[in-house]
Amino acid sequence: MNGSYIGRYRIEGTLGEGASGIVRRAYDPLMDRTVAIKSVKSEAMNESEIARAVSEFHHEARIAGKYAHDNIVTIYDVVTYANLDHIVMEYVAGRSILDYLISTGPMAVDETLAVVHKCAVALAYIHYHGVIHRDVKPGNIMYHPAQRIVKLMDFSVAHNIEETPIPDIGTIAYMAPEHFDKRRRITQLTDIFALGSTMYRMLAKRYPFTRDNTAYQIMHLDPVPVEQIRPEIPTAVSAIVNRAMAKADADRYQSAAECALEVEQVMHELYPGSDLMDPSDQYLRR
Repeated sequence: MNGSYIGRYRIEGTLGEGASGIVRRAYDPLMDRTVAIKSVKSEAMNESEIARAVSEFHHEARIAGKYAHDNIVTIYDVVTYANLDHIVMEYVAGRSILDYLISTGPMAVDETLAVVHKCAVALAYIHYHGVIHRDVKPGNIMYHPAQRIVKLMDFSVAHNIEETPIPDIGTIAYMAPEHFDKRRRITQLTDIFALGSTMYRMLAKRYPFTRDNTAYQIMHLDPVPVEQIRPEIPTAVSAIVNRAMAKADADRYQSAAECALEVEQVMHELYPGSDLMDPSDQYLRR
């Protein structure tokens, strides 16, 4: 589609592609800026699948389009073209944490702390506004090391806290135990567990739980400690992972802000000269 248009947006290339969606880089001549456009891969789907995907697009736009934050991908618009709706969003330089892990291997400890801190700040912001992300994972975090950009994206399964959530939506590898226990509620703490699982993978380059009976493992077993996989990981860092991934709500960080502040403290203790991390007070202590 390079050189063609979706509405007024001139397509310049493909940024990413999944089973049901594709994200393209485009140019907006009216605003003179580069954008990203998320579209349904209609040619690979039947009518009901297309309808469900478009419904998720509308849901994502309604949820995430209200908010503007340094660590959240901004949604600009939803446009209709060729009988389909397309989400127009901020173009973010860099690549996802997942792509980064695949190409470079596990991340440095200080780099991991910096990324997790920004993600926790983003979660603190959306939780304050009553939104649970529900799908925090490496593939949903955009990252540009040189520019120190970290942005949480894809709110397609997010929901407002006052709504009754649909269970078992998200990515099972990062799901919290409460997804699989009908007696428990999905809350902001669910996102914290997913962030802990993401941090685990960033440090270990492997999932915290295997593919065999994953739900059972999440509910009843502890993952191999990250310091056993990488002995150079400081105890204070593995403690953050363990607390974020605690199976009981009471044992987890009670807010994303609390998690962000502890990550910041550990960063300063371990890497006192580092400038990778922005201070939390510009977001959390006002």
